[in-house]
Amino acid sequence: MILEFDAGNTRIKWRCLDPRTAAVEAEGVVPDVKELIIAVGEDHRVEFARLCSVRAGPDVEEIRQWIAAVWGLELQIAEVSRSCGGVSNHYVEPGKLGVDRWLAMLAARQKSTEPCVIVDSGTALTIDVLDGDGEHRGGFILPGLSLMRESLQANTGIRLAEGHEELTLEPGHSTEAAVCNGTLTALIAIIERVTDSITEAAQPTLFFTGGGADLLAAYTSLPKIEVVAGLVLDGLAIACPYSAEGFDPASG
Repeated sequence: MILEFDAGNTRIKWRCLDPRTAAVEAEGVVPDVKELIIAVGEDHRVEFARLCSVRAGPDVEEIRQWIAAVWGLELQIAEVSRSCGGVSNHYVEPGKLGVDRWLAMLAARQKSTEPCVIVDSGTALTIDVLDGDGEHRGGFILPGLSLMRESLQANTGIRLAEGHEELTLEPGHSTEAAVCNGTLTALIAIIERVTDSITEAAQPTLFFTGGGADLLAAYTSLPKIEVVAGLVLDGLAIACPYSAEGFDPASG
């Protein structure tokens, strides 16, 4: 099995893949490394492990030591480069680009060679643009839906009650609706504005991933939309390709 991890700011996604078919054999989402170790367990016959992380070093080191102790493997950690998988990184300092954004772009490029926009909706919302040649034309980073609403509550007198009315992109007739509809509309507006700004001949594909992917996709009125829950994990296969070298079938 290949064991993969996407350690984001507030949760860790993991999955086990069959290296021959790429079929997902097990997967889950947990809040921290302690819960990750419990959730994954030790029953999987792991022969390769790879990680994407935007978390602090201690969490990465804990995962590294766990992988080494249980399966005797060296954890492969994804890094950002100037180019990989047909994607070119034009950051002045390539390593300053978030590795989760980079992997999502690598995976999107494998799925489409047309221009595309990648939206990753989590604690933050990131939007990245790839042209038809795989050149990264830049991106945007802004607070995600929950963070926007939490900021309003923390810095104003607004208090959001539970069980507010259904979300729409229309003006709200209560404080809760005004905040929830307003924050959703703001994100949809920038996503559609960025996508509409692409003037290449091919209609861009809009990829949604992250915890808020389904919600944002449902309110976006563009023709070419794909929701890919594991887009960052998919990018790990490109940045950290599987190698069976050194795998001992008797271990794990």
